[in-house]
Amino acid sequence: MQNHIAIGVNKADRIWHGHFGISPFFQVYDREGELVETRINPHGVGENHKHAHDENQPRLIKEILHDCSTFIGKKMGEGSKLKLAEKLGIETVLVEVSDPVQALNTFLGK
Repeated sequence: MQNHIAIGVNKADRIWHGHFGISPFFQVYDREGELVETRINPHGVGENHKHAHDENQPRLIKEILHDCSTFIGKKMGEGSKLKLAEKLGIETVLVEVSDPVQALNTFLGK
């Protein structure tokens, strides 16, 4: 398992305004702050995506983000945060900003 950071984003590369688990895309960064890739969320909302938010959402998202140990987004349900932390060892970070690079740099202390 790698120690990457995932940020939920929209198609304009801004942090998704809704819940992390239904972000249309995830930007995956390494711990140096370099973008590794952008992944489509098959469980997200938006173009060609169905909304599949339920109690299995944390597990489904972890499967997509198998190499990530930190999730950054604007919103996340308390139950999901608890499941991610306790059952899957995922650190969750909620932010107010819309720029993923700004959120990432703040998290990394840059």
